[in-house]
Amino acid sequence: MLNDLRHSLRLLRQRPGFTFVAIITLALGIGANTALFTVFEAFALKPLPLKNPESIVRVSSVNGDGATQLLFSYADYLEYRDRNQALEGLAAWNKVAVTLGPKPAGAGDDLAALSGDDEYVFGQLVSGNYFAVLDAEMALGRAFLPEEDRTPNARPVVVLNYGFWQRRFDSDPEMIGKTIQLDGQPFTVVGVAARDFIGTEPDAPQFWMPLMMRDAVIGEGGWNYKRWLTDRDADSFALVGRLQAGVSRQQAEAEMRVIAEQLAGDSADRQPKTGIRLSRAATFVEISAELMPLVVPLLVAVGLVLLIACANVANLLLARAASRQKEIAVRLALGASRGRIIRQLLTESVVLAVAGGAVALLLTTWALAALYPVVMAQLPIPRHLAESFALNLEPDLRVFGFALLASVIAGVAAGLAPALQASRPNLSAALKDEGSTFGAHLRQSRLRNGLVVVQLAVCLSLLAGAGLLIRNLQKVGTIDTGLETANVFAVTASLQTPQPDARREADLRRQLATRLRSLPGVESLAQVERQPLTGMPPSVSVMLSGQTQPADSPLRARFNIVSPDYFETVGLRLTRGRGFSAQEAQAGAAVCVITEATAQRFWPKTEAIGQRIGLNLPALDSTDHQFEVIGVTRDTRSGWVWQKDDAFVYVPLSAALGESGRAGQTLLVRAANDSQAVMQAARAEAEALDPNLRVRLRRVDDSLTFQMAPFRALALLAGAVGLLALLLAAVGLYGVMSFVVNQRTREIGIRVALGAPPALVVRMFMLQGLRLAAAGTALGVAGGLGISRLLASVLIDVSPFDPLAFIGVSVFLIGVALLAVLIPARRAARVDPMIALRYE
Repeated sequence: MLNDLRHSLRLLRQRPGFTFVAIITLALGIGANTALFTVFEAFALKPLPLKNPESIVRVSSVNGDGATQLLFSYADYLEYRDRNQALEGLAAWNKVAVTLGPKPAGAGDDLAALSGDDEYVFGQLVSGNYFAVLDAEMALGRAFLPEEDRTPNARPVVVLNYGFWQRRFDSDPEMIGKTIQLDGQPFTVVGVAARDFIGTEPDAPQFWMPLMMRDAVIGEGGWNYKRWLTDRDADSFALVGRLQAGVSRQQAEAEMRVIAEQLAGDSADRQPKTGIRLSRAATFVEISAELMPLVVPLLVAVGLVLLIACANVANLLLARAASRQKEIAVRLALGASRGRIIRQLLTESVVLAVAGGAVALLLTTWALAALYPVVMAQLPIPRHLAESFALNLEPDLRVFGFALLASVIAGVAAGLAPALQASRPNLSAALKDEGSTFGAHLRQSRLRNGLVVVQLAVCLSLLAGAGLLIRNLQKVGTIDTGLETANVFAVTASLQTPQPDARREADLRRQLATRLRSLPGVESLAQVERQPLTGMPPSVSVMLSGQTQPADSPLRARFNIVSPDYFETVGLRLTRGRGFSAQEAQAGAAVCVITEATAQRFWPKTEAIGQRIGLNLPALDSTDHQFEVIGVTRDTRSGWVWQKDDAFVYVPLSAALGESGRAGQTLLVRAANDSQAVMQAARAEAEALDPNLRVRLRRVDDSLTFQMAPFRALALLAGAVGLLALLLAAVGLYGVMSFVVNQRTREIGIRVALGAPPALVVRMFMLQGLRLAAAGTALGVAGGLGISRLLASVLIDVSPFDPLAFIGVSVFLIGVALLAVLIPARRAARVDPMIALRYE
């Protein structure tokens, strides 16, 4: 083996051009796979920077409908925490977004100095034992005390993330004891977490505050306006725990299920949580069946890129073996066994692949370091939030092991067929040096042509997948949501005072709406409970007047509570009937507007106008409140751009609801032209109205941009993989045709000497390349149909067999293939007959 290694290295040094091309080709294929594995490992394999992470578990449940739930009510959390014996501790948490304000004029010296405008920051509300359960250390100060987690709004304290403390407070060593403004309220900094502590999520929170401060920063209009302290249906918090020493996940899971059954028995009128599940929280993401549909297509794609690289190098090795046929024949004639020759040739290919793997590691490290900030910058989130995304992409032993394994596999895959072919030459012809390879003329080498066809077929399959995803991105970008959102922005106003005052806040919001209506450039303004295009609105049970429905499949509909100007503000056209009047909204009239899809679903054979519908709206504190349908709008996609509203009901925002602060907390403003100028004026009006009134402004189109981000990322990734495959396939075809031209130089010279025009020579090689491209395209279309099935779940209004995508990439691939053939073909046409006839 050592002799084989020395011989291989000597041969590779003697042919630097061949060695360079083969190593770079393999490095691209291995590097693509190593990069994907590095990202996958960072999410699903690399342990979190926590003490004994294997003992940390996440808690989830399955409700009566069979849907997985990650959130629990605070009342249930207390029961699970206090009743179980298998967990060392159980903590609750949820995300929260607040504004970090600048230092107000006249503030005392104990307030932490800040510069600039308000900053939108994300943190977590956590139970008092959160840091104890995760065994987190503090760089400065302390974690929360037990008494800071007992009384709502009593202890406004906060622990800062280490990176956030560095960036926003310049690593102030005297930070402990100072106060910062979060949503206009003072919070005392009691600790700074250790440098490597980020919690259990990749988007590291910038601060942690006690769960009991929930109402101070969210209020009644937040993600759950129910009585969250006592209501068992107010699912608001994720749970994370640590197993007791010697207790398995299965044992703890069984105990938690018993507690869940007891809780279900205690309250017969609530939807029980069944199937309690404890999953590993040692990594950011658990490898599960839900994750595989996202991972498998990527694994297949980059694996196919490596296959193209291997086929490319196999063709290079075939060409190199052709020039060594006499050497191999002499070895066999002197008594070397065929197995000995195969081992030598495989050693050479594996050495090439390992060298390619080493280069791939460097390429992977550099590429990820360069592309990671670029990718994060493309996400529709502020830059400082992208910087807090704590994903460790540094290569470790697992990455090195994967690269080595991929290199060995690639070396064997690329070298096995050439080694088998080269180890059985025609000894008589080879020793006489008659210009043949392996007993067959080069132009008739089925193996070489087969490898080219495989490369082109795999390349077309990847390009077809990329084409479908690009078409999908175009389709999603042009989907008609039913709403006209250009120049529409949302204004969320909240009063930043220590004690929430819903009526005072509603009064300020009403005054702000009056001021905004009078601003130059404002066309219309509406008040809504939920901003459109920010996720699916909540649903309610529906009762149709005069109709019966089965108890096991109750009707449900999405809803929104809106002011009369909503339809004009978002450009939602009514197809029949009318909208709400100002008098109806003021009086809280029992009327509603529905969409065409709702009318077709609930009253397929009768006119929907005038029908009555019972809605169980939480905001109205009523059960089956009867509403009369007075209007029908066109169909919409008001939640997710890729999902039509199956059934949607609009209810008028009454004065009582607005004043109580239980609905209509968002203002939607349509600007005539320049929405940016109107947004600046809106902020100024809010500051003039009340210094404690904080507003958040966001374009509705920004929500569309956010929803488009996953589709754009998939299209870019697939396009990059497809272009890499195309580059490798084109280089491979060019290399094969160049080799054929070199080996057929004498034949070409004879043809030219006998009068063959250059165009005939070019056509001869172009036809050969076209046959290979056609065969690869035919096989590639079949492979592309298989890949399209893997992508079916992410395609929106695009058929997996979209003819435009398949025809477009097929024509593109054939064009690139012919261009790769044209260069060596033109070189063949310029062969000097006299030089060619003296070639051998």
